[in-house]
Amino acid sequence: MEKLHQAEFNLITMEYQKVAATLSGMSTTQMNDDDTKMEYLFIKGYLFALSDYPTSDAVFCFDQILNGLDEEHQTIFSQLAYVGMGIAYEHEENFERADFYFSKMPRLLANYPSQDADIDNIWKTLTLLFYTGNYYSYRNDFETGNKLLKTLIKISSQQHVTFYVARAKFRLARNFKTQHVASRLVDEAIQDAYAFARFNNNQKLIARINDYQQN
Repeated sequence: MEKLHQAEFNLITMEYQKVAATLSGMSTTQMNDDDTKMEYLFIKGYLFALSDYPTSDAVFCFDQILNGLDEEHQTIFSQLAYVGMGIAYEHEENFERADFYFSKMPRLLANYPSQDADIDNIWKTLTLLFYTGNYYSYRNDFETGNKLLKTLIKISSQQHVTFYVARAKFRLARNFKTQHVASRLVDEAIQDAYAFARFNNNQKLIARINDYQQN
C-alpha cells in the first residue's frame, strides 16, 4: 500500500509519469484484499482519465469497482469511480455523459463528513471536491464550483492537509477573473496558489501558474 499512497500523492501533484512508473508491473491478481484492489483501480483509472489513454481504459477500471468490488456502493471508492467516469468523459468532451456522473456529487459533497475521518479518506474526499469543483468551474457554473472548492480549502485547513489547496486556489483565481471579481481577490488567490505549490514542490502547477500570469 505504501507504493499506492505515493502514486496517489503523485496523482495530486500531476506527476503522471511517476504514477505510471509506480503502477507498472502491478495488478489486482497480486493483491489480497478488496480495499487494496480498489485503491489500485482508482489511481489507475484517474491516470487514464487525466492522460491521453482511451476513455474505455479508464471506464473499465471504474467499472470493476462499481460492478464488482463495491457493487453495493458502500465505500468512498464508488464515489471516486463516479467522479473518475466524469473526468474521463470530460476529457473527450462528451459533456452529456460527464454531467450524468458529476451531477451525483455536489449535494453529497456539501455535507460530506470530514470530522474524525482518517487521513486516507480525507485525501479521497479532497479529490472528490477538487475534480467536481473543477468540472463545474469549467462549465461556468461558478456558484457550484466555487462552493465545492471553498469547502475543500476549509477541510484542508481543519485537517492541516495542504496538497490540494494550491490547485483549488488557482482554479478559484481563474473563476474570480472570469466573474470579474475584484482584482485584489484574484491576486490573493494566485499568490496563495503559488505559495502552496512551492510548499508542496508541485512543479507542474508552478509552471501552469507562471504561464497564466505571463499570458
